Amino acid sequence: MRIALIKVGALGDVVRTTSLLPGLRRAHPAMELTWVTAAGALPLVEADADVARAVAIGAPGEWRSARYDWVISLDDDRASCSLAAALAAERVSGAYSAPDGTLRYTADLEEWFGMGLLRPAGEGGLTRANEIKQTNRRSFGEILYRGLGLPPPVARPRLALAPRLCEEAAALAARLGASSGRPLVGLNTGAGGRWRFKSWGEEESAELARRLHDRDGAAVLVMGGPAEAARNGRIVAAAARPGVAAAPTDLGLQAFAALVSRCDVLVTSDSLALHLGLAAAVPVVAFFGPTSDAEIDVFGVGEKVVTPLPCRCCYLSDCDVRPHCMAGIGVERMHEAARRWLAGRPGKEGDL
Repeated sequence: MRIALIKVGALGDVVRTTSLLPGLRRAHPAMELTWVTAAGALPLVEADADVARAVAIGAPGEWRSARYDWVISLDDDRASCSLAAALAAERVSGAYSAPDGTLRYTADLEEWFGMGLLRPAGEGGLTRANEIKQTNRRSFGEILYRGLGLPPPVARPRLALAPRLCEEAAALAARLGASSGRPLVGLNTGAGGRWRFKSWGEEESAELARRLHDRDGAAVLVMGGPAEAARNGRIVAAAARPGVAAAPTDLGLQAFAALVSRCDVLVTSDSLALHLGLAAAVPVVAFFGPTSDAEIDVFGVGEKVVTPLPCRCCYLSDCDVRPHCMAGIGVERMHEAARRWLAGRPGKEGDL
């Protein structure tokens, strides 16, 4: 069974899509899977035991002319849809480019794509798609497993890491203040620039760091990518505690994943860090405002903190509601959630 899986972005979505791999393997034990993704996302999938080949979407190679039994196309951008239509396949599931150039999706994954940009104007378009998304109560994995006919259970995301990277992450965490016997809390409260209110406030983040340090004896590692470097520095400065430090923001994807795996608890936005934490079975406290909490399954490893605002899950990049959705999530609520998981500190299930 030759399968081409097209999942290019975003990075967190690439990680969560790895939850499909065990189901695909159970359904097709002799599967040979080619994963097509962004060049920058290759480190997230290329070492997976169920991925025979990982290729960048723009790369040449025999994979382009190969014949597949099944193409699974999970992105709604034109490049991915055009590729799904161009590959020779017996079956296509997901988004594709029709002969007239319009972007469409197949009936088996209507439940997923019908909540997105490709919903036809005659069926309510994006307005109706967002309404459906707001009322949806099924996770990404549940929807995809059902649409693709994969045998349950839905698996956690996963990521293969070299032992060397885990050792280096442990050494880095120790240098940044995580000593033996002292719990380490990762604080990843930024979320890039697409949704302004996916991020939690800097003042609130600093206050949470102080409480975890002072009341719970935790070392706190403020984490994120290059876009959060200045923000994280301000949070650390405002926290003003010796056990609160900023992690490097220029780590490679696997090095960042290894550092996430060293945390005893991860407080995080709906972002790459969340999915890496789930892959590593790190207890997560994940907070949600404009994006769907229902689509995220924490697999019993952590909990979700959702804004109380009724307009949540709006998928707007900005809004004029005040107080906004993230302001509706107080420090006390986040601290209580983090403490619950620090108290248990359940053992992690090995490497990522």
